[in-house]
Order: sequence, then structure tokens, then C-alpha cells
Amino acid sequence: MKLRGVIILSAVDWNFLRQRVHHLATGMAQVGLKVLFVENTAVRSPRFSDLPRILQKLQTVILHIADKCGESVPENLAVYSPLAVPWPYNPVAITWNFSLLRRRIQRFLEEERLQPEEVLLFTCLATPLVLRLVYSFPWARVVYDVVSDPKQVEPRITPYEQRLLRRADVTLFASATLLEQYRDYTKNPVLFRDGFNIELLEAKVETPPEVARLPRPRLLYIGGINRKLWVEAIEAICEAIPHGSVILMGPVAHGEIALPKLPNLHLLPPRRRYVELAGVLQAADVGLIPYRPDLYTGAMHPAKLNEYLVFGLPVVATATQELVRLAQEFPVKLLYFGRTPKELAEAGLLALANDINLEKDKIQILTTQFRWIERVREFLRLCENIKKSFLFPQKV
Repeated sequence: MKLRGVIILSAVDWNFLRQRVHHLATGMAQVGLKVLFVENTAVRSPRFSDLPRILQKLQTVILHIADKCGESVPENLAVYSPLAVPWPYNPVAITWNFSLLRRRIQRFLEEERLQPEEVLLFTCLATPLVLRLVYSFPWARVVYDVVSDPKQVEPRITPYEQRLLRRADVTLFASATLLEQYRDYTKNPVLFRDGFNIELLEAKVETPPEVARLPRPRLLYIGGINRKLWVEAIEAICEAIPHGSVILMGPVAHGEIALPKLPNLHLLPPRRRYVELAGVLQAADVGLIPYRPDLYTGAMHPAKLNEYLVFGLPVVATATQELVRLAQEFPVKLLYFGRTPKELAEAGLLALANDINLEKDKIQILTTQFRWIERVREFLRLCENIKKSFLFPQKV
């Protein structure tokens, strides 16, 4: 089988925080595949807190600004922002959204002179809409990518995800913990961990002045500022290091989290372009992953972990099942854990006291061995070697 194209049904938008789907999409475009990146069509019905994101989405769709601001779009990759109705389990909405995506996919195939049999359907979603698309074309391969358990966000997705797990030619899992949870009812499960983007190290980016003027040590969290964050742990870290700076950088879900007002807690917006993260990471002393200890976060491999490690930062994190497992695989001690807010604060002090510079060479070997471009090539070899499922129509 020779793949020539990829359609990606993403769970995030192109200009959202850089996730593994962005790295995979970019990598596949770089090796010559024609890629259509379809932005998030929703897993759950919208809440009031989603209003800013919905308004931004409408602006993107109406003004066609996906490739004019924010993250650049590489050659061979097109971004599609459908005017999807955000009620993923409503039959009328499903029909409307399906008609939009089917037309755009058909146009993509025609413009790039592709047959469905030459195209990989890569989905991060398991909604009714996705299942209709899975069964509407004779795809070369269908791949489902699992980075977190969507049932923890929206239980109604359960029967649709079960059908996709039986249909997909392969299901990728970003963490070993997720793989264990899904293994018994997944046809072809594969552990596929994130790669490292060492190009960030080569970026000539200055530290933003709003970061450079903050007192050291600087403890940095990059990512979504939402219900995943353990506010009590952040407060404990701030109190333990009153002379330093705790920096939270990312989009805020105001309806999901209330941050304390502390003199050394600094909230900064996300960088407009991914490469600008280099200027922030190079100015940090510690990377933070203070997640709430629950089932949802416990199985995740946070993308920010690999970005911290590329810059050789020690990482202070909640002792989740997956992160503790990962720490045992690393050749050097890079992660400092806590199971309570107090323990996380103590872990922050310990991380600052230890000299991680002594292990820089070992960290560099780890990150260069598993670069994203190599992970993309491994993924494509996997797709070429797996057996295609027998395709049969099903009513969704």
C-alpha cells in the first residue's frame, strides 16, 4: 500500500496549543503527503464557558484567517474550519456536519487527484459524525489516536468509541496507562508515545520582556489553564518559593478554574506561534505539571513534558500513574513528584536544589533519539504494515 494523502479529524484547532496531532500533521506534510487538517467538530455540547472559543471559531471560519495569523501552515497541508453545529449527538446536527465535511473531503480528493484507497483517515474523535465518515469512503487505513479518555469528558461517546475501536485498523495510545485501560476491547492497540521537537533548541528567539523581568527561580507551566490544574498545589508552590516566580502560560477557561491572587503567581497569555515557546522555556528553571490526581489526568502523557525535557528542565509533577511509569524509564532523574499540595511544594524545592546540568548529555541523547520526524516515519511504517480491516457499511 502506498499512502499519498491524509485526512485528520482533530480534537483541537490548528491555532490551539501545539499537540501531538499538530506534530504528526506537520511531519506527514513534510515527507510529501497531502494533508487535510479538519479542526475540532466537538465531543460535547457547548457550555457558557465555551463562548469565547466559539466566537473565535466563527471568526476563523468567516474571515478565513487560519493561515493568516497564529501558527504557520506548512506546504502540503490545508486547514479546514467547518461551520459545524456544536451538538455532536443531535441527529439534525450530525446530518448537517456530515454534509459539510463530505463535500470538503471530496473536494480535497479531487484537487489533489487522490483516491480514498490512497488516503489515511486519522481521527482523534470517536463521535457519530466521525463514524459516518469512516464508513463513507474505502479508506486505505483508519487510525484512531487516543491521548485521553473522552468518556471522562462526555459519557455519551461510549458506544460510538466502542464501534470505532472495533473498526479502526490500528488504535494509537499516547500512554501505557491508556493502553492498559483499553487493551481488552481494542482490536489492534499500539503504544505510540510523543516525540521531541529539538528544533525549539535551534530557534533564535529572545526571552519575552514580561518573562525576563520576573525574579528567579522561575517555575513554568505551559498549557491550558482549566479544570485539570490543581489550584491548591499551585498555591502551595507559590508559598514555598516566595522569592521566585510561578508562571502559568496558556489560554484560561474562566468558567472552570479560579486562580488565587498571589504576588509571585503570574498569568501570561499563550505564545502566538509555537516557536516563541523557546524564548520562555530557555528562561525557566523548572517545568510544572500540577494536575489534579484523577482518572482523566492520571492516564495522560502531557505534551508539555517533552517540551520541558528538550530544554533540560527538571519537572515537578503530580504523581500520576503514567508520569511515575515514565520516570522509571528515563536514564536520569528528571521528575520530582508529589501526591499532595505540600509534597509538590517540597518537590519544587528539591528540583531547584539539585544540579540537573550534570546530566545534560544524557538528556540530549534521550531527546534526539525520539525526534518527532522519526516518530512520524515510524508511524507511516506501522500504517504500511498493518492489515486493512474488512470494510462494511453500517448505519450510524
